[in-house]
Amino acid sequence: MKISFDGQLITTSLIITFRGKTLQIDDMIIDTGSSHTVISPDVLEEIGVIYENGDDIYEAYGIGGSVPFYTKVMDEIQIDKFNIKNIEIDVGVLPKDHNGLLGLDILMTYNFIVDMDKLELYPSKSKAEDLL
Repeated sequence: MKISFDGQLITTSLIITFRGKTLQIDDMIIDTGSSHTVISPDVLEEIGVIYENGDDIYEAYGIGGSVPFYTKVMDEIQIDKFNIKNIEIDVGVLPKDHNGLLGLDILMTYNFIVDMDKLELYPSKSKAEDLL
């Protein structure tokens, strides 16, 4: 899948499904420095993702300090033609109105390759068959 580079950040789009509702999220930052994939609650609220009693709250630490987040299991995430089912995603506030971060939990688990020469994101051949 094609990715974008604006001179500072590399971004992509994905489609997320939660409890049967689907949403395309654009401008997801591909963040190899983030251990987890995090999506803004403002974005996910559109498909009914909200904090519910019993959801665990955690704290994430980064260059900008710390922020609270909670996790939700999504029915599916689709990155281009590759589908990942029943995946846990962190929901937390991000700086500067970013929609989300595509982190190492997905990039490494599914052996995604970030090809900066071609500006493409794709899983390695060994994992691609598992995702189709």
